[in-house]
Amino acid sequence: MSSRLHVLVPDGNSTWALSVIRCLSQVEDYKIFVLANKKRAATKYSRYTAAFNFLKRGDDEQWLQLVNAEIASKSIDIVVPIAEHEISFFIKHKALLNPSAKIIPLPSLEAFEIATNKKRLSDFALKHQISHPRSFYVSNEEERKTFLLEATFPVLIKPLNEKGGDGIKKILSKDKFPKRSKSALFIQEYIEGYDIDCSVLCLNGNILTHTVQKGNLKGHSAFAPQLGFDFIKNEEVLKAVSNVMSQLNWSGVAHLDLRYDELAQDYKLIEINARFWGSVEASERAGVNFPHLAIQLAINGVIPDTDFDAIPYMRLKGVLKSIKRRPSFIFNTKFLMDYTEVKAFLKDPLPTAYKFREWLGRRL
Repeated sequence: MSSRLHVLVPDGNSTWALSVIRCLSQVEDYKIFVLANKKRAATKYSRYTAAFNFLKRGDDEQWLQLVNAEIASKSIDIVVPIAEHEISFFIKHKALLNPSAKIIPLPSLEAFEIATNKKRLSDFALKHQISHPRSFYVSNEEERKTFLLEATFPVLIKPLNEKGGDGIKKILSKDKFPKRSKSALFIQEYIEGYDIDCSVLCLNGNILTHTVQKGNLKGHSAFAPQLGFDFIKNEEVLKAVSNVMSQLNWSGVAHLDLRYDELAQDYKLIEINARFWGSVEASERAGVNFPHLAIQLAINGVIPDTDFDAIPYMRLKGVLKSIKRRPSFIFNTKFLMDYTEVKAFLKDPLPTAYKFREWLGRRL
């Protein structure tokens, strides 16, 4: 019998699943099984996926039965949910999970719902004196009038159910503010400064390991995830994030977006991504393999002291953008192989080829 741990990724069609699988592939002890709610997903074509199984998802009760059956048939040792929807499911149903499998640490349902709801997170920050942009929730004309009386422009209008900075609009003045809206609006004051992110693995409110990154290459919009960034040591960021995680009594992984306020000279909490994140492979390259450590924490109850290196890193889209700007960048082979996603792509090219084919199909 193989001594390798059987790992189940139950949401293999999620945006961040491939990145997590590639992190786990760095550890020979794992054999990775993938469930997906789509017949085809990028993870299906990864060389690191031992088995891919499409199962049409029904209600929670049916899905629990299917997951438990998969755990039994594949002798699963550990379950690693990736994105918010699946994490929420396992928080609610982990007591009913097949007892032969463990699950990575997860937050309480209350903490998770606070973290993933912009309005609740804003209210939580205000209650616990966590530095946070002044925020407004406008769902009717009366609230709109109150907001316009109190607000200082510019402001940001943020969709309640979008990800990756999609749909955010910067409104420069009161006369540019929408006259009406079909849905409720979540609005935050615009902070002059810069964005900085912190990724963590916690247990009972204590940060066990972390990385901090500051962007240096913008994505497709001013609010999209950065395509290039530097991992940096920053104790003030860690202190601010430690306070947030402690107040939430957080367990599991999270990726926090913060913004440095040049006027107040502090770090303001913007958002909590209560899941794995797009740059998790970059964290692994910097020295912190979050998916692996989350598994070790679930199995052993502890993890070794783990620190990260202050290095640059660039996503594959950032590499393509940099080559387009400066073609000679393609000859910087040491940087490309050591500090970008190029090596991961070359080792496991089919998932990216599949994603490109999907993108091309949508464009055409």
